[in-house]
Amino acid sequence: MPWPLAFVLTIFAPLAAINYYVGRRLLDAIVEVFRQPRQKVRWILTLTLVYLNLLPVVFLISYLLQGRTSAVAFSGEILLVDLLLTYPFWIALIITVQLFLLFALMEGFKLLLFPLYKSHKVRWLARERYILLVASGVVTLYSLITIFADTWLIRVTEHTVKLPAQYSALDGVKIAQISDVQGDARTTERKLNDFVEKVNALQPDLILFAGDVITSGTKYIEQTAGILQDLRAPYGVIAAVGDHDIFAGKSKVLQALHTSGIKVLEDTTIRLSLRNTDVNLSVVTYTYGRRPDRGDLEQLPIGPGESYRLMLAHQPAQRLVGFAAERGFHLFLAGHTHGGGIAFGIPGLFLVAPATFEGPYVSGSYRLENMIISVTNGLGFTLAPVRYHAPAEITLLTLRK
Repeated sequence: MPWPLAFVLTIFAPLAAINYYVGRRLLDAIVEVFRQPRQKVRWILTLTLVYLNLLPVVFLISYLLQGRTSAVAFSGEILLVDLLLTYPFWIALIITVQLFLLFALMEGFKLLLFPLYKSHKVRWLARERYILLVASGVVTLYSLITIFADTWLIRVTEHTVKLPAQYSALDGVKIAQISDVQGDARTTERKLNDFVEKVNALQPDLILFAGDVITSGTKYIEQTAGILQDLRAPYGVIAAVGDHDIFAGKSKVLQALHTSGIKVLEDTTIRLSLRNTDVNLSVVTYTYGRRPDRGDLEQLPIGPGESYRLMLAHQPAQRLVGFAAERGFHLFLAGHTHGGGIAFGIPGLFLVAPATFEGPYVSGSYRLENMIISVTNGLGFTLAPVRYHAPAEITLLTLRK
């Protein structure tokens, strides 16, 4: 069974329960506020929710009839499938879960302030339906705007990295950190060209690519690598190997990147001379299929202790990050997480995404001992064809004394 189908079926049961709860709350509110027949509203809501959740059902039926070949139809290759099934499902999923969180918070406040709620229960219930519908409208509008901005626009995030005093000659060096380009039918040629133009406009000295050239198969390897060859930096473009590079056919991906002038390294360290200062860049292949143990990592040549040390890997695995910090690396760069991809919650208060269960480093800049960790959101998609609270991103790191 294709893993996207397995994932969608796994979340189907809890999602059905969430849909039922949200649907019941909206049903009560609409009937009370708009004075509509309950049966009529129930049927409209039921049919709407059934349609919005057709994707896993159709996917399963297609798989049972056609096997694994059916997965292609749900990978973005057929626009009509995306427009009628895929996008409605994922957008509705985001809105429904956000509404569920809103309604749960409202119930939580009622419990927290129960004595006050109990003494004003009649007045509260008279207004609750209106509050619920207005809040639902606000959450829905916010979710739609955020999905659009995070999915179809590309954010440039800039971070300043403080240099130890002995490396002050590196002051002003700019590193563009990119990852998870994942060329496919959804990460189109136009979007990739826009991405490359934005990277080049930053005028980086060095571009470090944390892997995942394409999503799956071999169809988009040459096209994507051909667009990436337009990336420009005085000290070049250096890449690590990503999960999807291996899934799709590692040798073909590496050959395409080599032809495009992008240097791919695995489990080695190279010396760069930036502003007449020694910089050692260690690139480690750390993916689902290859997770080097402590003994393997001990064999990694890391260069002399007086050099400025960078590590590039696809996954920001806690074990690998910890090893880099122990060995005196100054900067660790990775991707893989897509910034969470879809992160539910309230920005500034709490956000929860599947990536948070893999490790603590999901998006942005972190510090571990004397080392800075930078995880970039990337550009493309893995499962869901939309992003939420995890915008497509290029990260620019500027070294400052």
